[in-house]
Amino acid sequence: MTNRFILFAFLAMPFGVLAQNGKTKNTDTAKTDSVKHLQTVDINSRYYRRYNIGKSSATLKQTTPLLQLPQNIQEIDKSILLDQQAININESVTRNVSGAIRNNTADFYGPFIFMRGAGINTLRNGVDLSMIYYGPMPEDAAIIDRMEFIKGPAGFMNAIGDPAGSFNIVTKNPTGISTNNVSFTAGSFDLFRLSGDFDGNFDKNKKWQYRLNVVGQKAKSFQKFAFNDKFVIDPVLKYNINDHSSITAEYIYQKQKFLQYLLTVFTPDGFASLPRDFSISDPNKEPVKGSENNAFLTYENQIGKNWHLTAKGVFAGSHLDGNYFFVSSYNKAAPNLLPRRVTYERFNTNVYAFQAFLNGEVKTGSITHKLLGGIDANRKNLLAYSGYNDKTANPTLYYLDINNPVYGINFDSNKRDGALKDIATNKQSVEYYAAYAQDELNMLNDKLRITFAARLTGSKSAVAVPTVSEVKDWIVTPRAGISYSILSDFAAYAVYDNTYTPQSGLSIAGGVFKPLKGENFEFGLKKDWANGKWNTTLSFYRLTRDNIIVTDPSTLLQSQIGQTKARGIEFDLKGEIVKGLNAVINYAYTDAIISKDANAAIVGLPSPYLTKHIQNTWLNYRLPLALPGSFTVSGGYQLQSGRSGRYSVENNLAVAPIFRLDGGIGWTNNHIIVNAIVNNILDRNNYGSAWITPVASNPVGLNAYVPFAPREFRLTVGYNF
Repeated sequence: MTNRFILFAFLAMPFGVLAQNGKTKNTDTAKTDSVKHLQTVDINSRYYRRYNIGKSSATLKQTTPLLQLPQNIQEIDKSILLDQQAININESVTRNVSGAIRNNTADFYGPFIFMRGAGINTLRNGVDLSMIYYGPMPEDAAIIDRMEFIKGPAGFMNAIGDPAGSFNIVTKNPTGISTNNVSFTAGSFDLFRLSGDFDGNFDKNKKWQYRLNVVGQKAKSFQKFAFNDKFVIDPVLKYNINDHSSITAEYIYQKQKFLQYLLTVFTPDGFASLPRDFSISDPNKEPVKGSENNAFLTYENQIGKNWHLTAKGVFAGSHLDGNYFFVSSYNKAAPNLLPRRVTYERFNTNVYAFQAFLNGEVKTGSITHKLLGGIDANRKNLLAYSGYNDKTANPTLYYLDINNPVYGINFDSNKRDGALKDIATNKQSVEYYAAYAQDELNMLNDKLRITFAARLTGSKSAVAVPTVSEVKDWIVTPRAGISYSILSDFAAYAVYDNTYTPQSGLSIAGGVFKPLKGENFEFGLKKDWANGKWNTTLSFYRLTRDNIIVTDPSTLLQSQIGQTKARGIEFDLKGEIVKGLNAVINYAYTDAIISKDANAAIVGLPSPYLTKHIQNTWLNYRLPLALPGSFTVSGGYQLQSGRSGRYSVENNLAVAPIFRLDGGIGWTNNHIIVNAIVNNILDRNNYGSAWITPVASNPVGLNAYVPFAPREFRLTVGYNF
């Protein structure tokens, strides 16, 4: 497989060689981009908040402005994350886009973002880095330039993906402008964090450019014994070959330690009934250690005036080693005694990816064709040991009395030594190759835009341990869209798109799961206001997903149900409403159910983690004071209601709504930034990811949930130089 992957990448490289040898230079384009970039950096270094971004990043392969694109894409600039003082993407970043929530059962495993009734795929810099079972690690906010939420399949961008959508993390790259920042953050629960962002050039001609982001953090938690210490470094080196081509190399290294990857608690007394600092773990447990290496090599070439080539080679590898306490059974004789089991796990999971795509523009008569074509290759591997699947692991249960918890006990860590390949209980791989083409026809003086596209994808999912099984498939997924400019700043769009995703894991019968398939019908309205200072998007969709993987709560075994359907309405507002007032306001109604299944009893039940109503508001206002620097006040809330549990069969769970109110103040001048915020001002006892164990049909059982933080405070002081 490795040789075939390398051959695939090698065969694509002549595209780059031919482009590099092209003699036509686009000096005007390079100069224009440079001027635009300079303006952006200059504004951001002072008081401007870039809440509304009118164009997606180049990593999404599209050149059409968002207003005219037949797709709902929501951009979140780093300035929003700074105002909200988010330190990673697990911290309420989803509040900035309609309909997005998180599954909190394993916060340190990954972001696990849900949207439109399903989990969505992880991309970094436009590359599919979703891993088998574990990873990639949640990105630290310090390396994020922007986040992009892509609603629906978006076949123009990704070879595979859940039809519900995906999100893309765009990391910080060199800008060509010498700017540096050092920031220190301190907060509740012994949070201490130091970060640096260094951006500049190695020479006067700006042939060699660099960007370095580095973060060190030590943080405890509101929950007993929990903590998260980490180190992140992200160096980027860019070489401008000439005025129309460049090579960029980026390396991201993350290392972290934490108590255990889940913060779930269990009780027979109802959700949120325990003290918020309650823990099922123990201070004698050794920390879990995780690390990740991620490398990008990107080649870009502006070929003449109308063509642009991009090629990327990417590697990402994650490693985790440690154990955790968990409760998966119910003691009917003494419900207050939690039967905890200690499970040891070790994972090596990685992704090798290559992509090359070409954007271009040609005219045939009065029609302008915006063309996109390219190839993708992706290989995912998992080699893992889990004590949960090891019959030789120590099955001893360590009881914890929720009314009188005793910690500091002796227990068997169940740790397994030796080479991972010798002790592995799970070995899987997923690979796919794809070629795609898209034509956007611009007509009627660019008032009407019609898009046709298709993607050919071949894939193989294979399991080598604990059994041997594989599934292969080839499929063509079409796409069609239309966008019409009712006014120059007001557009209507409609899109039909579908996707297919090879899936990892084993079914109850011991076979590999069939690929996930889905289709999306969507239409909506987009409007720019006040010359593009703020924007609104309203969309309506109907989504169908086939071959869904679900977990039986009574056995924790996985199987594939027939089909789920989701429909909904989404509204997003972002930007500067009036001078000095920036806003993020969104609402989503989501209705997602099981529509087909061999078990007729579950047809019509809600999909896992369904939240019917999600409404978020965030405001940031620069006070019109005649004082040195700029003073700001900010505030917002998050509201989620109509919540369902982790399993569809738990249809009648009394899961409380989430409501969180936050507020902050800030001051900045050319060099100093001070920002203070209080999260959960009302100290509301919120919780996420609720379910009942061992079986939902049992009227008496353990309530499982993930408690959220009580009221907390953060202060960040930064210096620009």
